Amino acid sequence: MSITTVGSHLIHYEALGRGHPLVFIHGWLGSWRYWWPTMQGLSARHRAFAFDLWGFGDSSKVKSMYNLNAYVEMLDQFIDKLGIITPVTLVGHGLGAAVALRYTKQNAEAVHKVVTVSLPLNGSYMNARLTNTPPDSFMAKVLGKNSSFSEIESELRKTDQAAMNNLASEMLGCNFAEDLHDFPKPLLYVFGEEDVVVRPPTNNGDFQPAGKQYFVGIDNCNHFPMLQETAKFNRLLLDFLSADDDIAELTLKEYWQRRTR
Repeated sequence: MSITTVGSHLIHYEALGRGHPLVFIHGWLGSWRYWWPTMQGLSARHRAFAFDLWGFGDSSKVKSMYNLNAYVEMLDQFIDKLGIITPVTLVGHGLGAAVALRYTKQNAEAVHKVVTVSLPLNGSYMNARLTNTPPDSFMAKVLGKNSSFSEIESELRKTDQAAMNNLASEMLGCNFAEDLHDFPKPLLYVFGEEDVVVRPPTNNGDFQPAGKQYFVGIDNCNHFPMLQETAKFNRLLLDFLSADDDIAELTLKEYWQRRTR
């Protein structure tokens, strides 16, 4: 276990590999741990970091910092405290995807590329039970046994329910599609086609990807594509990360589906 501090508060993190730095940011359910298979898959080419947000995993439980702005600041503090070389690539899931977007909008010079997984384009895309249900109950009632993974189950008990519920409630009032307009960096938006936690984007014109943005759906996949389809997910990330800044050159494999509007 690796720990760094911000004032009197602890940030738990893990790091693996060598190369261009990646920072993984988890979502409402679980902790850094469910990124481990992807960190291993990318470690030959990248230095991968993953940390626990306030209220999750083994980081400090600080109720006054259970808000999106505090998590954006936490990401900035984490990069600074560990001396991570910038520009860095951010990979965020759910709540972590929102943190990655907002950080990049505020610190574009510190970011190379961004990958969002299961990002709610706006609050209506989120399952409302995130706002008022304990983490373990949410997993059992919404995702069920078919989406149960040891990397998540082992960490749920460490989650402060207030952290999950407060951030979900705050994000109900957010429109992240607005953040994607004029987004300053290449972005890959990944989602499971059968996600029941964050509804996948549709072809109804709610957002039009720009030239440096890819929306990619993974078939037969729920909320955790990094665990359910690890090999596909890792290959998608590697291809995106190795592509030139003009990601129009990115070649999508036959098992990916580029979402166009």
